[in-house]
Amino acid sequence: MKRLLLFTLTALLLLPLFCSCVMTGEDETLTARIIRIYPDADAILLAPMGMSEGQPPLFLHWEWHEELTEGDCMVLTYRGGLIEEKSAFLNAPLYRPKKTVSVTTDVKRFDNLASVYLQTLIDHVIENAGFGNPSMLSVDLSKTSLPENERTAFRLAIEEITGTVPLSLSVTELEEAGYLVKDPILEWEEGYVLSVIEAEEKSSGTKKFFRVGRWRSGRYSTSWIDNITECDENGVWSPYVKGRLRQT
Repeated sequence: MKRLLLFTLTALLLLPLFCSCVMTGEDETLTARIIRIYPDADAILLAPMGMSEGQPPLFLHWEWHEELTEGDCMVLTYRGGLIEEKSAFLNAPLYRPKKTVSVTTDVKRFDNLASVYLQTLIDHVIENAGFGNPSMLSVDLSKTSLPENERTAFRLAIEEITGTVPLSLSVTELEEAGYLVKDPILEWEEGYVLSVIEAEEKSSGTKKFFRVGRWRSGRYSTSWIDNITECDENGVWSPYVKGRLRQT
């Protein structure tokens, strides 16, 4: 009788622990590139990599942003799923791991090129036209070496700024799809195109020349051409050196 009572008491004591394990489930791992850090929002923008590439890019709540760098490959192990939250600083859903188990970075897979391109484009648009509130928008990254997962995260960063979900079409593709009119010149009445173009003929292994621009019509477009970023011996791309302004 005493043994049965002892067993029952032990089971009752262990029951909350058992339920906790069942509720939290198994560990999940997210491997992703950090495309942009938002200190004011305690958030980072992630582009899932490798086995995680099937997941969409996302803004993740992260208070220790000073420990991470744009371009880092972050391996996040968590439990209980990702909980959607709201932020006063971001115009997009923000996610938080229910329980963070561990976080590491893989220095061998560091690559901050997408972050350099994104910052250059943002600076150009703000300086020359501003983003405004377009009803439509397209972000053309087809002439860059960025992988598709990073291009998608790049567009999410632009969506957060503008509040508009971007297309991924070039000016030519927009014309073929019927978005543009020609009367008498080609223009997009509802939106504009943002683009990044690598100058392959000028670039070398450690140095990239590239162009960023904002196009609305053959009558109105601005771009910075011959911007430069250089890769050091550790694989880190330098902040851009601004090129020349070209506008029509």
